[in-house]
Amino acid sequence: MRIKAELEHPAQAIASAFLRALADDDAAGVFARLSRQTRGLLEGLHAARSGVPLHEAAGGLGEVVAPLRSSALAVLGGPERVGRFGVSGARIVDRDTAYVLLIPEVEREGLITEGEWRPAHLIAFVHESREWLVDLGRTSALSADAGLPDPLGIIR
Repeated sequence: MRIKAELEHPAQAIASAFLRALADDDAAGVFARLSRQTRGLLEGLHAARSGVPLHEAAGGLGEVVAPLRSSALAVLGGPERVGRFGVSGARIVDRDTAYVLLIPEVEREGLITEGEWRPAHLIAFVHESREWLVDLGRTSALSADAGLPDPLGIIR
């Protein structure tokens, strides 16, 4: 499979905003950037844990997103370290799947060459409803394929 790189792709800005929302404990910001499948998984987990009917599970976004946030921050090194990750240009897997690489400890602006960095994680996106959204399953699968740790961790 040939992966195409794009230096200007919507996934880059979405990944940065998603990471910022995780660091800032902005549940609505995190939730808005998640795929339908990922939202459903988190809502189902919340409903099962809290004993509320599934159709009521999305009411408290903070509680729905909390396991994902906790897991991701544990893997990424806490809220203060999340802001130091750089986001690469997007890699296009197919017309509905893309991913970006997270580069640790990037503190300067501008382009760096691939020889200057080593990816620590990747975040995968699916294209649905004309948007690129973070997808838990694709992130996990593509991370495993790339030999990288899943940045969203094990959600408990």
